[in-house]
Amino acid sequence: MTRKQRTPAEIIAETEARLSKLRVKQAKQNAKSNPEVALLIEELDALRKDIREAKKNLGDGPQSLNARIDKHNAWIEKIENEREASEDLLHSAEDRKTEIEAQIAGVVDNLVTETPTAMAKELHAE
Repeated sequence: MTRKQRTPAEIIAETEARLSKLRVKQAKQNAKSNPEVALLIEELDALRKDIREAKKNLGDGPQSLNARIDKHNAWIEKIENEREASEDLLHSAEDRKTEIEAQIAGVVDNLVTETPTAMAKELHAE
């Protein structure tokens, strides 16, 4: 492959373009020492940071706000399922408790009513 040789005009144009970029860079460096520009540069840096954070929050990454909301919604759903299970357990346990208490009361009533009769029979037998 042969390499196309640049003309002197192309070389001069490229060199001037690089020189222009270097002059802008140097002007920016010099401007930083200017108090007005220094304040603007600080504000610009702060804005860039805010923009970066906002884009991160609104993006699709694991730290994005949408991802965090999804995680919390899953957590809330789990908690709601636990609450529903606890409510079901509470109702069934309370119902069973009422049944057991009624059975106990029935047995006690039978004992109370049988006891005087049994005592009376024992007294008559003597």
